[in-house]
Amino acid sequence: MPHFLNNYNKVKRSFFSEKKYFLLILIISILVLISAYVLEYFFNYPPCKLCLYQRIPYVVLIFLTILSFLTDKLLILKCCCLICLIASLLISGFHSLVERKLVSFDIGCTASNGEFENIEDLRSFLENVPLTKCDEVAFSIFGLSLANLNLIISIILILLSIITLKNYEKKI
Repeated sequence: MPHFLNNYNKVKRSFFSEKKYFLLILIISILVLISAYVLEYFFNYPPCKLCLYQRIPYVVLIFLTILSFLTDKLLILKCCCLICLIASLLISGFHSLVERKLVSFDIGCTASNGEFENIEDLRSFLENVPLTKCDEVAFSIFGLSLANLNLIISIILILLSIITLKNYEKKI
């Protein structure tokens, strides 16, 4: 094997080391969630139901990556991370289709116990509840909705996960 290819393989293996993989997943998951909460609470962009569902895999990923620093069952945790990322891909992909009105999705906008003493209480409730529909893009960056960005992030992290799993196979 040529010398430069041997060095390339060493660099590739060291870049995709297990600890770096989990650290990268942890950092990206935290950044995604912080971004979502900043948009929600500081810039008043309330999330729709699908936006809330998209956060769940990132919360699970944070717990999995923290667990990776405490145990040596890294192969199992990598596979669990891959499953979470595929779930994120499916949710954000579906949300992107809903935003583009290629798929119809109606889950309702609000949840209420329906116990209002009078019409004024109901009116006050409805005025204070942010109604965000899943098929409307409330915020976009470079023409991409947050669901589209999450889809791209999920694809990149899935590819990274597959590469690290393949490198694990080569070690065995």
